Amino acid sequence: MKKVFQNAYCFDDVKISNKPIYVKDGIIVDEFEIDDQTELIDCNNLALLPSFVDMHVHFRDPGFTYKEDLESGSKAALKGGFTSVLLMGNTKPTVSSVEVYEDIMKRAKDLDLIDINQVYTITKDFDGKTLDHLDNLPKSVKFISDDGHGVDDDLTMYKAMLKAKELGVNMTLHEEVTGVSPIDYEIAEDAMTLRDCYYAYKLNCPVHFSHVSTRGSIKAIEYFKNLGAKITCEVTPHHLYLADKKREEVKVNPPIRTEIDRLTLIEMIKKGVVDCISTDHAPHSKEDKEKGSPGFLGLETSFSTVYEVLVKSGEISLNHLIKLMSTNPAKILGLNKGKLKIGYEADFTLIDLDEEYTYREDEILSKSKNSLMIGKTLAGRVKRVYKKGVLKYEDN
Repeated sequence: MKKVFQNAYCFDDVKISNKPIYVKDGIIVDEFEIDDQTELIDCNNLALLPSFVDMHVHFRDPGFTYKEDLESGSKAALKGGFTSVLLMGNTKPTVSSVEVYEDIMKRAKDLDLIDINQVYTITKDFDGKTLDHLDNLPKSVKFISDDGHGVDDDLTMYKAMLKAKELGVNMTLHEEVTGVSPIDYEIAEDAMTLRDCYYAYKLNCPVHFSHVSTRGSIKAIEYFKNLGAKITCEVTPHHLYLADKKREEVKVNPPIRTEIDRLTLIEMIKKGVVDCISTDHAPHSKEDKEKGSPGFLGLETSFSTVYEVLVKSGEISLNHLIKLMSTNPAKILGLNKGKLKIGYEADFTLIDLDEEYTYREDEILSKSKNSLMIGKTLAGRVKRVYKKGVLKYEDN
């Protein structure tokens, strides 16, 4: 299979080019002679970016598939320009067993829509104590996480980091001291982040911090990164987009923070402390949301949201945004994608950066409709998505 992507403005984390991109068998290659077997793909002067990679997604499958499932979630990801995601393990049953993990991975592969990576739980069934299930960890697992819960017990987390290091897997951590969060969620996040930054530093264990939202937490991460800790972190579009007056209107964990927190996150993006932007895509039914279930959809509108907040506002370049949404998360996940470079997989997202559109509920591909962005005018519409050079999504 030989393809040439032409007539595009090509952006990755470091360069801008209008040269054609040559693809053979799903991989970007050096220029070759075009023949009758070569497919020429006209990109219609759109922006061509490495497809996005999301380090933090909930597809609710198994157990809560009335909210989302692997297929609907994958289609929502493609609509947003993503070809790779890391799924959290708070399903029913939780992803604490080989059987559940392998079932998810097999069904995801059979769908052949996007690349799905699945976390394994740190503690068995989120009990906060038991680590024995990690002795049978499948070799393909890259990350362990108790997302939705912080690991409150100090000794358990200490042992878990040693175990992760022994197994050669990374951790992605939800930071929340359970007893403190109903009273003061800021301190709850900051306190556990400080503990786990220190553990990661002293134990030389790779750790990724999920949905960092406070000034205290991101400053702690910066401090320990500067000491040489193997730490990476993500922030969400909604914590960059909202602050202060929206705090009580929006139910999400961690909650929407202050304007000082929001501006500090942007400052840390500009300084290079923040590695990724991840959505924490959290589909819920209307009934569950009315009962107070935290979180909302993110995949379909992530790029447009942060493009407005960070790039159109002049805070960072489009190249830097691609580093946050494609290059860095792909590297952290160990994927051969995220750059427009020879030898990398040909996962491309074509975007009309100038097109403004109104995000409408009837266009949402997720099973759930709990988006903050419904009715809002957004810029930067995803037009086509290719995975290994194969068209997987086209905007109609």
